[in-house]
Amino acid sequence: MSERTAGPEFEPWELERTDRTIGVLTTNGRDGYPHCVPVGVRWEEGALRFESDSNAKKLRNLQRDPRVSVLIHGKPKWGVLNSGRAEILSKGTGSEQSQVRIIPEKKSSWRRKED
Repeated sequence: MSERTAGPEFEPWELERTDRTIGVLTTNGRDGYPHCVPVGVRWEEGALRFESDSNAKKLRNLQRDPRVSVLIHGKPKWGVLNSGRAEILSKGTGSEQSQVRIIPEKKSSWRRKED
């Protein structure tokens, strides 16, 4: 887990619970509707990273409009919503996965007090 140097401040519990887990990535679809898919995310150098099949709809959406949100949530009632811009670092070919990072620009979070 890397430390963040820019963008929103993250509390330790937010970083811990959002590293190496599954989040729901939302991209802007060509038809104007949100496109939501699960992705495995991890923190790396202050950015959320994920991999994707190079022919996936989410990558086509990112090439057209890089604005995204990633929601990571769990029990009992906690969540962290990151919004920012995605950058395709490398486009995979064949069986190689495309590499994407998201630099959070906005963050919202919530959790129960006893958490």
